[in-house]
Amino acid sequence: MQSLGHDPAELECAIIQLVNLLKGGEPVRFSKRAGDIVELSEVLDEVGADAARLTYLLQSIDSTQTFDYDVVKSRAMDNPVYYVQMAYARIQSIFRVAVERSVATLPSAQVDFSLLVHERELEVLRVLSELPDTVSTAAVDRAPHRIATWVRELAGAVHGFYHDCYVMGDGVSGELTQARLHLVEAAAVGLAIGLDLLGVSAPDQM
Repeated sequence: MQSLGHDPAELECAIIQLVNLLKGGEPVRFSKRAGDIVELSEVLDEVGADAARLTYLLQSIDSTQTFDYDVVKSRAMDNPVYYVQMAYARIQSIFRVAVERSVATLPSAQVDFSLLVHERELEVLRVLSELPDTVSTAAVDRAPHRIATWVRELAGAVHGFYHDCYVMGDGVSGELTQARLHLVEAAAVGLAIGLDLLGVSAPDQM
C-alpha cells in the first residue's frame, strides 16, 4: 500500500463466505486439492456481468450464498436481475406510450401530487424515500447488499403499481395521469441510481 502511495491504515479486508453453485438442481463439486474450481470469469461468460453482480450483491458477505445457474439465466421473475431490470423497462414502456399518445409531462409545479393515494402509489413513494439512508448506511457499514435489497424492493413496488394502477386511459383523469407520470419517472431515476451504484445496467427494453 505504502509503495503505491496509499496510507496502509486505510486498507480494509473483508472476508467473504463460500458460494455454492447449482446447475440443473445439482451442486457443482469443488476440490481445491484436485484443482476442480470454477473461476469467476467462467461464471461471467455463462450468465453475464449484470446477473452475476446483482445475484452476489443481494447477499451479505457474512452469509453463505447459493448461486443457481438455471435461475440466474432464466427470463422469469424469480431471477432477481430480470425482475429488477424488467421494472425499469416497464416504466420506459409507459413513457413510450405517452409519446405515442402525445401526452407530455407537465412541470412538477403544475402537478397535484395529493391525488397519489392508492396503496401501490404510496408504496413506491415509501421505498423511494429510503434511498438516501440506504446508500449512507451501505457506505458506512461496507454493505452493498443493502442497496441491492433496496433496488429489489423498489422493483417490487413498481411491479405492483404497474399491475394495479393505469397511468393513462379510460377512467384516469389528466391530472392523475400527470401525477403518476412523475411518480414512475422518480421510480425510474431511483432504479437507475441503485443499479448504477451496483454496476448493473438499466435497459429500456427487455
